[in-house]
Amino acid sequence: MSMRALRCGLVLPALALALFSARASAGALSPALPASPPTWPHSAAAAAAPAHPLFTRGDAWFAAATVASVALATRVDRLAADEVAENNGAFAVDVSRQAERLGSGAYAIPALLAVGAADALGHRPDRIGSLVRIVEGVGAAGVAAAAVKIAVGRARPYQAPGDPDVIRPFSGNESFPSGHTAIAFAIAAAIDRETSARWVPYVAYPLAGLVGWSRMRDGKHWSSDIVAGAALGYWTARKAVDFARRRIRSR
Repeated sequence: MSMRALRCGLVLPALALALFSARASAGALSPALPASPPTWPHSAAAAAAPAHPLFTRGDAWFAAATVASVALATRVDRLAADEVAENNGAFAVDVSRQAERLGSGAYAIPALLAVGAADALGHRPDRIGSLVRIVEGVGAAGVAAAAVKIAVGRARPYQAPGDPDVIRPFSGNESFPSGHTAIAFAIAAAIDRETSARWVPYVAYPLAGLVGWSRMRDGKHWSSDIVAGAALGYWTARKAVDFARRRIRSR
């Protein structure tokens, strides 16, 4: 088995671990253990956190880095499309199909809502608050990605083979940015924002990156679409979660 296949093979147990972590991290909060730092923050703790500006100079630097990264990625769009398309083995196809679902709002948001419903039945408003903020962050990223898609109007690789420069604003083309990648990174960023478990980023972001790989492997997006989607999803979700926390503090 190749190293690439071995890395891909880690996705299924990692996904199961990531889904379990949302419940396990939340379950770490226990009235009987007040001395232990909460892994999943209470709404009250979020409300008591000191207020900081929602937008900072760091956001400007992030925007500049994103523009530079997307511009650089456009230089390798053709090469990346040719290379990633070579992953046509049965295993790679199956992993790609499963990874695509991680970035689909049709799967991700209902799953998060189901966890929230279970927490509601368990009378855990602290966990419900965190899940609501995560859903809001993912929803905001999805809306932002959809708006940019419509405005840019970039053709997908299968619509313009070998030509990543076909851009017709408001034409109905929807390649830039990758919506699946935006949602996947939004989920990763929102969960990362709502939990203090140190291992979460090492699972959540690689899984999100796998979604981007799957979209390129399937010929649905150029590499620059993936970079833009990842940055947009990450930034939007974090800001949406922070904004939701500010609402709590203002009550």
